[in-house]
Amino acid sequence: MNSKRFLPAAALLVAAPFAYAAQAGTTQKVTVTMSEMMFMPMKLSFQAGRKVELTIVDGGRAPHEFQAYDVPKNSPSGEEAWDAYIEKHAWWLGAKDVKLTVNGKAKAGSFMEVNLKPGEKAVLTFTPTKKGTFEMACHYPGHYESGMKGAVTVK
Repeated sequence: MNSKRFLPAAALLVAAPFAYAAQAGTTQKVTVTMSEMMFMPMKLSFQAGRKVELTIVDGGRAPHEFQAYDVPKNSPSGEEAWDAYIEKHAWWLGAKDVKLTVNGKAKAGSFMEVNLKPGEKAVLTFTPTKKGTFEMACHYPGHYESGMKGAVTVK
């Protein structure tokens, strides 16, 4: 047996679990830009149990809001019904270490949406615990109806 070939292979077998652990512990960073009736990207994918750093930018000419929630079986009718639904089904509810900053200033308390004016930026960090498919959307009048929605998958 050639020991020169064996040692590098053995080193890979020993190091492989550590490479995975380092990768599993990394923060999942994504930037979502909101503009006229769209999110870019329209689909997001994360792993449960790994910290998320979601940078949200309003790159449009109008104010927008970022909401992410369990996909409803029946869409609520009207703004008050949507707000009541999202209050109970926001994606980050029950998550660990939820923090939100808007233009560098920390926001205290709980929240169900991130409201931004043109040019503003928010950073939402948390560790998702719930797996599934969620909807992200802007529910400003006419925005959702014009297609300002997308999908968030947590595996």
